[in-house]
Amino acid sequence: MKRQPLILIVDDDPDILDGVKAILETRPYRLQTARDGLQCMERVRAEPPDLLILDMLMPRMDGFAVIRELRSDPRFAGLPILVLTTVIEDAAYRRYELETGRSMDVQAFIEKPVAPGELLRRVSAVVDQPYVLVAEDDPDILEGITTVLNSQPYRVATARDGEQCVCMARKRPPDLLILDLLMPRKDGFAVIRELRGDPSTADIPILILTTVVEDASRRRYQLETGRDMSVQGYLQKPVPPDELVRRVAAALPKSET
Repeated sequence: MKRQPLILIVDDDPDILDGVKAILETRPYRLQTARDGLQCMERVRAEPPDLLILDMLMPRMDGFAVIRELRSDPRFAGLPILVLTTVIEDAAYRRYELETGRSMDVQAFIEKPVAPGELLRRVSAVVDQPYVLVAEDDPDILEGITTVLNSQPYRVATARDGEQCVCMARKRPPDLLILDLLMPRKDGFAVIRELRGDPSTADIPILILTTVVEDASRRRYQLETGRDMSVQGYLQKPVPPDELVRRVAAALPKSET
């Protein structure tokens, strides 16, 4: 059974919060709510959502501060965000860029009062797409892969080492994992062992991203574990964009494409 996407709705106005929740309850989503930025961050750290719907003007910690904190944390840097606000889009972008020196990096703005059809369309465009997790410690390779995948109808998240990859996969199992073998803290071989040994992540499709040749990788894994590597394929670095797109589409479960 396909996992229900988790959506976190954050707004200090109880009427707007209840209204957005009521609209989304008509779809097969799991919903959580928060009344301010601090509570939002607590919820995100406890269970990262598939989508954050975020008000900008809130007490204790506003939406601008929430986005700054999320985008500066590698665990949540790729979290999709829909901004729910009465602040016009251009003004919000300008304020954020002045305060941080970088782009706001959100999926869309939704004007209050929220139109049900517009909200459902925006949410569906994010959470009803296949979720791909890319684990790679080389920032240039990681950027190249995510740039290609972000041009496709996928939700993309990244991990910079094996421990972060395992943590993210357990909290939100991806529809596909693209995994480097040679990473710090925990290499790809250890990641596969842990994921395959956990019933909640045992069936995640995996594409190996490596400069190590396929046969050598398989032999090392079999010697260390006594079992087959059980991956969907290998991607040789550097990966041509057209091959990456083709292999990812083929590796995703058929119901996801």
